[in-house]
Amino acid sequence: MWLAAGLSAVLGCLLSENTSAQQASVAVIAPGNAAVTGFSGAMPPAQIAPGDDPDRLTFLDLKGPSLRIVDLKHMGSPPAAQLVGAPKPFTFSAAAIGQVFGVALDDAEPPNLYVAASSAYGLPIVAPGPDGQPSHIRVGAPGATFMRGLWGPQAGPGSIWKIHGATARVSLFASVATNGRANSGAALGGLAFDPDSKTLFVADRETGLIHRLALNGADLGSYDHGVTGRAAQGLPPAPWYAQQPIDITSPQFDSADRATWNIAAPERRIFGLAVHQRRLYYAVADSLQIWSVGLKADGSFGDDAVIELAAPPSTGPTEISKIAFDDQGRMFLAERPAPTGAFDLEALAVPAIGPVLRYAVVGAAPGGRRVWQDEPDEYAIGFAESLRNGNGGLDFGYAYDRVGEIDRSSCGGFLWSTGEDLRNSPDAALAVRLSQTGAPHVHGLQGEGVWQDRPRNQPPLESYFISYIDQSADDAARGTLGDVAIERACAPPTRAGLLAPPASPGVLPPAAPAPPPIASGPAGSPPAPPGAPPAKPPGPPPLTPPGKPPGPPPIACNPDQVRRVGAGTCEPSCQRPDIQIGGKCCVVGELAPGGACSNSACPAGETPIGPSNFCCNGNQVYTVTGGAQACCSGPLVNGRCLPPTPNCQPGSSSAGCPDCAVGYVPAGGSCCLASKVTSTGMCCPAGEAPGPDMKACQPIFHVPVGPLCCASGLIPTASGACCSPANVTTTGVCCSKPITSADRSECPKSTEVITACAAGYTRMADGTCCNNRYVSSGGRECIVGPRPCAPGETHDRQGACVLIPIAPIPPPAINAPACPPGAALTREGACAPIPTRACPPGETRTREGKCAPNAPPACPPGETRTREGKCLPAAPPACPPGETRTRQGKCAPIAPAAPAECPPGETQTREGKCLPAAPAACPPGEMRTGEGKCAPVAPGGCPPGFARNIRGMCAPARPFGCPPGSFRNRFGVCVPFRGFPGLFRQVGPGEFAPPRGTFVPGQGGEMLRQ
Repeated sequence: MWLAAGLSAVLGCLLSENTSAQQASVAVIAPGNAAVTGFSGAMPPAQIAPGDDPDRLTFLDLKGPSLRIVDLKHMGSPPAAQLVGAPKPFTFSAAAIGQVFGVALDDAEPPNLYVAASSAYGLPIVAPGPDGQPSHIRVGAPGATFMRGLWGPQAGPGSIWKIHGATARVSLFASVATNGRANSGAALGGLAFDPDSKTLFVADRETGLIHRLALNGADLGSYDHGVTGRAAQGLPPAPWYAQQPIDITSPQFDSADRATWNIAAPERRIFGLAVHQRRLYYAVADSLQIWSVGLKADGSFGDDAVIELAAPPSTGPTEISKIAFDDQGRMFLAERPAPTGAFDLEALAVPAIGPVLRYAVVGAAPGGRRVWQDEPDEYAIGFAESLRNGNGGLDFGYAYDRVGEIDRSSCGGFLWSTGEDLRNSPDAALAVRLSQTGAPHVHGLQGEGVWQDRPRNQPPLESYFISYIDQSADDAARGTLGDVAIERACAPPTRAGLLAPPASPGVLPPAAPAPPPIASGPAGSPPAPPGAPPAKPPGPPPLTPPGKPPGPPPIACNPDQVRRVGAGTCEPSCQRPDIQIGGKCCVVGELAPGGACSNSACPAGETPIGPSNFCCNGNQVYTVTGGAQACCSGPLVNGRCLPPTPNCQPGSSSAGCPDCAVGYVPAGGSCCLASKVTSTGMCCPAGEAPGPDMKACQPIFHVPVGPLCCASGLIPTASGACCSPANVTTTGVCCSKPITSADRSECPKSTEVITACAAGYTRMADGTCCNNRYVSSGGRECIVGPRPCAPGETHDRQGACVLIPIAPIPPPAINAPACPPGAALTREGACAPIPTRACPPGETRTREGKCAPNAPPACPPGETRTREGKCLPAAPPACPPGETRTRQGKCAPIAPAAPAECPPGETQTREGKCLPAAPAACPPGEMRTGEGKCAPVAPGGCPPGFARNIRGMCAPARPFGCPPGSFRNRFGVCVPFRGFPGLFRQVGPGEFAPPRGTFVPGQGGEMLRQ
């Protein structure tokens, strides 16, 4: 299992889904960097109770990486099979996007990334257990759901996720459906972007359709190869019957059986996609065929589908999951081994059968049909097994200079492939050499020059290797890598080896002159640098397909002819109803497995198996669910396929394989069953077996055997657990320690009956079972925190395993004398003063030995330094006593000090005394009285005969009474009284009302009415 404890902190920062830090303007993928998909890993329980099944408690790691950006710009040195610690600036977890395989980049600046949901790693399901918590189950059951982290949040098997190139924001781009029916579990295959029409193509693994999507996620239509494509070549249709969706609540669904996953029939099942020269190339599972169909200007599909070629089968079930074209127009294919549906989520695909192939155009048939080389060139991927450890992904990156730095002028000179167990060599000497530059079990990327095909780079010693995860890899994991897409900023590629684009949509390209020779050389020839001229025309195929016996070479036809299979004649064209495949003309019947135009011709005693038609020994063929035939890679017992055993044959000289038959080892000059050999090399006789300590043989006690297979040295007991034979009673009970008495009918009284731990777990002192990976070096503790690091490594602050820095150890001082303070021993063992370190710039050492700031330079004459360190004019000398300096800088007598302030209402005299303040001046016409108040000024006397009236005016004096018939008005003037009605009206006795009308004073002071 992959344990990403060290990644969790990093992933938590990189994915908020996603964090605000990633929302800033960034370039998620820069030119030269790779986007790599892979299985996020699974987390087995670190500690369980005896009797618990750890697989039922194993779940997908939500924090594990499903997509990583890998920096490929700096390798550090020339390729020499070393493990390169390439930075991974961005990681997207299963919690954000689920499990994905296909990946594509668009042509935005910076490019956006697209990843597609996949079932390539399996379809794990869960259901509520007895305690109500989710339990991992294999077969469908009521309440079952897909395991969390399989499809991403609020999404399903048809989901395509978009990672915005400038912000790293993750969003659901599209949910692929057919006529409103969603994908129910088979999920999606490859992705391909068409820069001309700005559309994205995706393969639907459940329906077999190829959907065309706009960049806003809208579905623009689909292409049905099973009907339209096959009809274009006169083949019988293979329609999709809209069967019922997967029902994971039904026992008919089995997560370990692909036949129950609703995957499309092989004749219409599509995986790898690529757009090249206005044609869409796609891989069909049936016979590993590569087809192509023309694309119109808007990206819609033409009606001119053709079979380009049929790749030879590998040694097991595979599909072509990736198609890519290099700058010379050569077609590269990566095959993905079939998923296993492993319940423990370890070996997710059939191991060591994933080749990487290369085809080149060698001619053109009438009508412009491309003629590909008959047998492909192949690349060595990894060191294990048959050097076919690919996981189905490839792409092209920049080449590197002599020091391992990226060479941007090369653009497409380097091939990167995804693979498993890449640096684990069965050759002991080579394994030692590889261990000096990194761990052996690496699941990730392998990079080499595109010219480094087999046998040039076999084994791949002139390659780089990069691990997908940051911890030590699980050596049992297989099929954990997906696809890779590399951003390149290149000039338009040359079209060497391929024909020009068609003149009009839907029309095949016209005929072209013979292509240039292929850059390939014989075994042992020196590697060709990037862009080097071709060495020679294509020769015989470098490798013979597995299981296909070599035959006589076919008749060589001219580049403008095709060879009729069977007759071996060269003809100008291949007429209907015959079908052209590359440079061969075949009848329809010859396409069947074993036919002359099949991609496989198995020898006697072997059978073509599966859609890829790989050859299987007839003794290993068995029938699976649905009646289909399959090939068992392990022992076949009563029609049941058992796990494989090491492929060691008598006389084998391979590392790890003795000269004895499978299951036997040399002992005492003969071959002994491995389970019968003691640690001292003794072969136990019949009826005996090695004891618990494996040092001596002991009699075998026959106990009841249940339906359980145990590991070597253990036997099944009545309780269903595996136990050491020395601890088992005659009734099948497993005791906690060996039984030493002659009576084996029961455990000793002091012995407690215990339940054995599951395979891969060790019992701890507290009675719990601990995963062997978490057991401490002393075997006494179960470390449930971060995964222990490999020897020579330690955890950093983020929890990741890093190499322990090795510091030089000085030689120990023997009988070293004690030095006085301020002195230390030299290498010669003498005491010497400890040299002081130089002070930093701008400081100097004081007498006390401390560094202090340097004193500033002296100020110019007439200036002095302030506390702030600035120089200012110096202050003038002091004035004589009794004087002070004025603002003009002169000395002047000091003014007497001002007395204290007077109280309110008083003012200070010139003598400095406080007296009551003089009152303010009275207003005009008033004067101040003796009391200090302002009062009106008394008017002067009137002349004789005059008197002052009420207005203060002097008027002629009158006697006190007015003459008869007159009265004194309000101005003091006697005026005539005219009676009523008149000027006044009588109001009451002796009263008069105000006069009527408007009056003005007369000359005599009387009032006259106007």
